Amino acid sequence: MTCPFCQERVEGEYAMMLHMESLHPDNDSPPYHLVNTTEDQLPPSGCDDDDDTEYTECPVDGCGELLTNEMIDFHAELHGAEDSSSNLNGKEAAGPAQHLETRGSSSSGPSRSHREADRHRRAKAEGSSSKHPKLSLRSFFRMPNYFAHHHDGASKSRSKSGGKAGGRSEGKSSATSGVTAGLRRLGKSQLGQHANEDRMPDSLVSLLKTGVGYNHLEGVVPVVAQMLQQSAATRNAYLCHPCVQHISKLRKEGGFCGYRNIQMLCSYIVSVGSPGYNNINRHIPSIFQIQDYIESAWDAGINTQGRIETGGIRGTRKYIGTPEALAMFRLLDIPCEAQGFKNPEPGKSEALLYEHVENYFRSGALDPMAKVRQTNLPPLYFQHAGHSMTIIGTERLLSGETQLLVFDPSFKDSSEVRELVGHELEVRSPDKILRQYRRGSYLRKFKEFEVLRQVLLHRPLCI
Repeated sequence: MTCPFCQERVEGEYAMMLHMESLHPDNDSPPYHLVNTTEDQLPPSGCDDDDDTEYTECPVDGCGELLTNEMIDFHAELHGAEDSSSNLNGKEAAGPAQHLETRGSSSSGPSRSHREADRHRRAKAEGSSSKHPKLSLRSFFRMPNYFAHHHDGASKSRSKSGGKAGGRSEGKSSATSGVTAGLRRLGKSQLGQHANEDRMPDSLVSLLKTGVGYNHLEGVVPVVAQMLQQSAATRNAYLCHPCVQHISKLRKEGGFCGYRNIQMLCSYIVSVGSPGYNNINRHIPSIFQIQDYIESAWDAGINTQGRIETGGIRGTRKYIGTPEALAMFRLLDIPCEAQGFKNPEPGKSEALLYEHVENYFRSGALDPMAKVRQTNLPPLYFQHAGHSMTIIGTERLLSGETQLLVFDPSFKDSSEVRELVGHELEVRSPDKILRQYRRGSYLRKFKEFEVLRQVLLHRPLCI
């Protein structure tokens, strides 16, 4: 059969249905977009980027994140912020602001996380550090082939590389062979160290079901707003809806960052009652419920390439990413779209990402002249190689530099932040508190980014 839109040939009605669902949805807008990338800049289908990077596991006990060697120090500093104790003893600012001293983990010597990072570096120097296989950026971005090759209509690179249409398919019959050609089961470099497990340990199942150690905190966005207002380095900033919760991983839970970011996006949906509110039963879904939603989406023919690549995720600790988040939201009738940023020119992808995010939040600014410009917009699901976070805003410094403001599920909020929730206080070191939420030069290490955003049908009310 021949597609009437792009003339791509596929075998059978089922394969054509998947092709139309993936490449030519009803609203004429493909669910993925690739920004400012020419066909010649894209690698052939199935080929890795030439930027192979070596990853090692975070040395901090219970973390489990995969990091490049360059990321370890920064990552350890953020763990140090978790370890820090609070010295906030002032009063709420009812009159002249009370100046408070915040104390970092360095006040009593190196933090536990820094000591473990130092041990890791010494072990590496001695050649005894365990290493993960070399990973390419492409290996973390398990987007359908049509995402990697779609730009301004039907892609020429599909014909150049001999690939077929990139709709997601379960490969249950020969009718889908045109859609699933070249798909394979992914390994540890893409799905994490538990890529081959059939079931997570019973102890972790029990922990996740009972919610013991479940880290979530409301009211953090207003605290970040206060710190930005007080920071002498900030020219202006934009922030998402203040209802968004910061949800972080359990200790030793594994690679559940993707799930925690989905939960953070759902915290917005539940709070404002946006589309999909009833479909998630008016509460933030658990990890097991998210897995069920994703598997149900695959059953419904939505982005089903993921089932072939992962071998199924229900009851496991396999990594998920943007395709799985998109599949879940589409199943639940939560309007959303994903956008990719890739450009071989150094700094170009990063600049495109900053521009996109700033434009997004600028469109919803309630007071465009304020230093800190609050919006009622949902946060963004954000993916780079090896990790995902939730973007809650963007910041422009007096130096001219732009930074993202994020909730990172790898780190829980510091005790200083927890004490500031619900209070208006002036602190002596707002930038120390903001460090956990700022991502600027850190992003220069990456060449590809993905963002998933909810498409609003109407503007939510401010809470």
